[in-house]
Amino acid sequence: MARILVVDDNADLLQMIRMLLEERGGHEVILSAEGEDGLAKARATPPDLAIIDVMMPGMNGYEVCRQLRQNPATAQIPIIILTARGQPVDRETALAAGADDYIAKPVTMAELLERVNRLLTSKVTRRPTGGTIAVLSLRGGVGVTTLAVNLAVTLARSSPDQVCLADLSPSSGHGALQLGLRPDPNWSALALLTSGPGSATIRNYLLAHPSGLHLLASPFVPVVGGGLPREMVLAVLRALREGFLYVVADLPAMLTEGVMAVVENADAILLVTAADPAALQTTVGTLQVLKPQASKVHLVLNRTGPDPAPPMDALQRVLKHPISAVIPFDPAQARALSQGKPLALSAPDSPLARAVAHLAAGLEKMPVPKGVAG
Repeated sequence: MARILVVDDNADLLQMIRMLLEERGGHEVILSAEGEDGLAKARATPPDLAIIDVMMPGMNGYEVCRQLRQNPATAQIPIIILTARGQPVDRETALAAGADDYIAKPVTMAELLERVNRLLTSKVTRRPTGGTIAVLSLRGGVGVTTLAVNLAVTLARSSPDQVCLADLSPSSGHGALQLGLRPDPNWSALALLTSGPGSATIRNYLLAHPSGLHLLASPFVPVVGGGLPREMVLAVLRALREGFLYVVADLPAMLTEGVMAVVENADAILLVTAADPAALQTTVGTLQVLKPQASKVHLVLNRTGPDPAPPMDALQRVLKHPISAVIPFDPAQARALSQGKPLALSAPDSPLARAVAHLAAGLEKMPVPKGVAG
């Protein structure tokens, strides 16, 4: 038996669907006649599946769908858009908003039940594929660590104890600071090992956060040189991948051999930039270096100030690469940093946290990850 939310302003149709799903499907049904109310019910107690109409007073079904996808607690819920709008563009809009299926009215109750059961069955076998996510910028001050921390926390909410954030900065990185943790132990002692750690040994060097996230912290005292050597980075990456579903690597603003080892073995690379000329110049150059990995580079524009939003078309022409995500300026981030409480935890409905949740939902659909090369 599944718990199914149905949102539609047609009272008669609501009752028909309720009877179908309860009497013939054996499911529990929650009804809502408005988008805002349906969204609130989904957030309060996430259902196993949602059926959503498009044309409703107030918030329409597309917006309900988008907001469900942006919330980590509801991001993986199968969603059916059920609507009287039956043009191809309507189907494309529904899928772009995050729907898993699209049904045009009128529909037979038998077909609706079959589509519901098909999605519920696929949900049983659906799970995040996992992978290594590298987050970097060769331009400092664009919010790489803020993005990495909030992304890791967001992923850990749907996969507790299955996410590790690796802060590989040799210059006293701020991952532990943003999580309110003391960076002891950290990765500096790994350099003393005669061989790479295994998945059991590496846990002795990790910090546990109450969110279910684990952290490989950067040492508080800056390290002379470029940090861990390439072979040790590869060994650490292999050990983390054996023990965790996701590894989020917060990389320093330098292309050391260790950094390139992570980049080459990552399943996704989040290249962070800002809209100022210096950041754009650095990003253009970095994209040239990352040409061999171009297919897995996701360009993220982080708005670090309250200035008006820059024109996306113009930025993409300069960068010659599509912008995959925009992280809005959030004045609450300064307080979150000082308190050691990432917005993804302390204010999940804040603009920054919602944007990161949307980014995380897309990364959770990454292709099956490859192994770590030697």
